[in-house]
Amino acid sequence: MSKKGIVVSPPFTPIYTGGVRCGGDPDPIELRKYLMYWDEIDYPTNMLIYISSPEIDYLESTKNIKRTVVTFQGGINTGRGEFFIKAQEAAFRQNQVNEPGCWTIAQLADIPFYSQQSVGIGVEVELYDMLPVPSAGTPLADILEFKAKRRDELLAFRCHMDEINETIQSSKDIPRAKNSQIARLELALKDIDKTIGESGIKRVTTHLKNIINTDFSGIVGAGLGSAGISALIGMSPLVAGVAGAGLVFGVKSIIMPSNQCPSDLNYINSIRKSFR
Repeated sequence: MSKKGIVVSPPFTPIYTGGVRCGGDPDPIELRKYLMYWDEIDYPTNMLIYISSPEIDYLESTKNIKRTVVTFQGGINTGRGEFFIKAQEAAFRQNQVNEPGCWTIAQLADIPFYSQQSVGIGVEVELYDMLPVPSAGTPLADILEFKAKRRDELLAFRCHMDEINETIQSSKDIPRAKNSQIARLELALKDIDKTIGESGIKRVTTHLKNIINTDFSGIVGAGLGSAGISALIGMSPLVAGVAGAGLVFGVKSIIMPSNQCPSDLNYINSIRKSFR
């Protein structure tokens, strides 16, 4: 299994007049999610951008976070936040050159945003309220120790998620991808949940939502119905009493990047909320 790295944006909200509004501190649960399931986190930086917190600084000292330094030649800052997005795209491209196929991006927003973008029929894959993550108060050192001891279980989960995404991209047959992979994915999730519990780490369940940036426009009718259909797949919740947990596939109009950021996947925030 190759290394998995993720380039993370600042929290942002796209605004209707164009551009984005950035701000807010890194969410401790989101930080723990990326730390648990990825090998390295990249927070891009330049003269205008420097995301920091005591926890981020600690992870930088342990070599689990890096800061790719990006530079631009004028014309970037229009006051609409595009430099945040361009910095992420530039860092992603640089990481892909150095370690091809090992990197993806995460945007801390409800919908994706790119410096150059278009709309196509894409696929959302979401683990809704099923991903076990250490609670916000869990010391980061405990998570790093857990990762070292339980690498096999974490690799198994990542492998199953990758297989679902790759099967969808290669065959463009979402029902087949779902049916062939879902049982193995559930077992991997249960194994992780069990091992986190056995370690004594307090855990919560959260979401993992990604967009597959493959344009399915010509084939949406092939066993999928019309664009916009979402199907809740029956999976038993990991935690008793959590209603509606499951793996959700959505086929819909999605904002996709142009060639400046050729990422197959973009992890974004869930717009649904848990009431627990």
